[in-house]
This record gives sequence, structure tokens and C-alpha cells, in this order.
Amino acid sequence: MAKRTAGRQRIDTTKLIEDPAQRQVTFSKRRPTLFAYAADLSACFGVDTAVIVFSESGTAYAFGSPSVDAVLRRLKDDGREPLPGDAALDLGHLAARRRELKEAQALAAAEKARMKAIGGKVNLAVAEAGRAGWWEADAGALGEAELPEFERALRKLRDAVRCLVDKKAAPPAADAPG
Repeated sequence: MAKRTAGRQRIDTTKLIEDPAQRQVTFSKRRPTLFAYAADLSACFGVDTAVIVFSESGTAYAFGSPSVDAVLRRLKDDGREPLPGDAALDLGHLAARRRELKEAQALAAAEKARMKAIGGKVNLAVAEAGRAGWWEADAGALGEAELPEFERALRKLRDAVRCLVDKKAAPPAADAPG
């Protein structure tokens, strides 16, 4: 079977995109990525960043870490001491931020592993009971760690069912006479 489209092709990013509509679409898609790169630079290296771009229509889009104003004030001060409230680059601050990030990542990984283990136990309880869905698990077979999660999931399911029932039971909106 022959390909119907050219697929995703690499384009030369150094030359102007001639079609104004395509140029606007590309700008709209690449702007968030540019801001994400600036945020990554700031987070990984502890530096202050500011990115300001203007669309062809003159609309300004800006990203700054800690803020665009803080970065511009530091630039305006031309190397003098940063203004109070600006995030001054110091190695102690950077090291503390990296420790916080590692601790948060470790907590997230532990929680993810805990939730996976709970899900495995619930699935095992369902399979042992010969039931079709997770909501039919034998609550007596679950441990103390699994019960609150199981209860929360059941409440979420109940709320979703209620919402669906309410939508189905609601009378259709009558069109207003025109």
C-alpha cells in the first residue's frame, strides 16, 4: 500500500517560512516549547531567564524565571547587586533546590510504587474471587493500606455514575421560541 502523505519531514529551521498562515501555525506550536526550554534552563542550572517574543501581529508573549520583571531589573542594574526580592544566584540556594527536587522525585516514585502495589493487590483479590471488575473486590481481603484507596476509587465511581444518571434523567432543554 502506497503512502498517502509525505509524513513528518525535517525542515530547515534557519530560513523564513514563506506562507504567512503556516508561519503563524509554526510560531504557535513552537512558542510553548521555547518557554519550556527556558524553564528547564532555569530549573537545572539555577539561572534567571527571560524570553520575550512578538508575533507578526505585534502581540507580546513572555516567560521569566523568577519573573520577566526581575530579570529585566537585574539587566538594567548592569551587574550591581540584585534588587531585594530577586533570586540571587548562590550555590547554597542552588544545592538546596536540587535537594528539594530529588526529595520530591523520590516521594513521587515511592507513591507510584505504593499505588502500583495496591492496584496489584486489588486485582489479585478480584481474580481470586472470580469477579469481573475491580469494584467487586473482596474488601475483607484487602489490607489497611489498600482500603482507603479502594474506598476513594469506589466513591469516584459512584460520583461518575450519579453524574451520568443525572445527565440521562435531565429533561432535554426546550428550544426558545425565536
